[in-house]
Amino acid sequence: MRRLFIGLLALASSGGLLQAQRAVEFEGRYWMPAAHSRVSIKGAGTDIRFKEDLGLQDANFPEGRFSYYGRGGSHLHFSYTPIDYAGEATINRTLVLGGRQYTAGARVLSEFELQHLQLGWAWQFINVRDGAFKLGPVLAGQGFLFRGRLRAPDLQPAVDQQEELMGGLPTVGLAMDINPHRRVNLFADVSGIKLGKYGYFVTSDAGVKIMPARVGFFTVGYRNFNLDLKNEPDFARVILRGVFVGGGARF
Repeated sequence: MRRLFIGLLALASSGGLLQAQRAVEFEGRYWMPAAHSRVSIKGAGTDIRFKEDLGLQDANFPEGRFSYYGRGGSHLHFSYTPIDYAGEATINRTLVLGGRQYTAGARVLSEFELQHLQLGWAWQFINVRDGAFKLGPVLAGQGFLFRGRLRAPDLQPAVDQQEELMGGLPTVGLAMDINPHRRVNLFADVSGIKLGKYGYFVTSDAGVKIMPARVGFFTVGYRNFNLDLKNEPDFARVILRGVFVGGGARF
């Protein structure tokens, strides 16, 4: 690990010399979480497993990002990701959501969505060769709105129940940038927090940004999203990991 860090630092120092300057970025990403992703929700009832109980399949999600880069290694980021699952399955065990029962063998239509908003500020006070290598802390606020709905239209009487769980968490972490060329940026950041009985959250992404033109750029990387949000007796658990691709403009 030490040799890898020294090698990356040497690459940055010998490569591009990015001058610190104010800039605004708008970026859109398309995130493709891997097959081991899972989501669970409990609302005064059964621990419901997305894949095992409801047969839901992996899905891909968009993400919108806005960034402002100031002087002195400071930058501000805002992002929004709508995570949405929907499906239909014949359940093999009895489920309970919000006090409503769905008996084994029933056809169940499911909808689950998580709206994730993130506002973060980073101060990369470690700055080598005018921005060729930058490292510093990240402070962020994370907002979540989780909604789950199960419908069993064939039961007599039909069952339709919806539950919501809202929450917000502060996170702390690190942000790193390596710029071996004025049109190439290698980036990585991680932040998280653990709040005892209320759960935890860890998010990270790493990738490369390439600017073939003065304004436009594209990105490719890997994102991790690990949420365990509790508000007894309810909880929501989301574990998503996968590749993303994106593009945007810098002014």
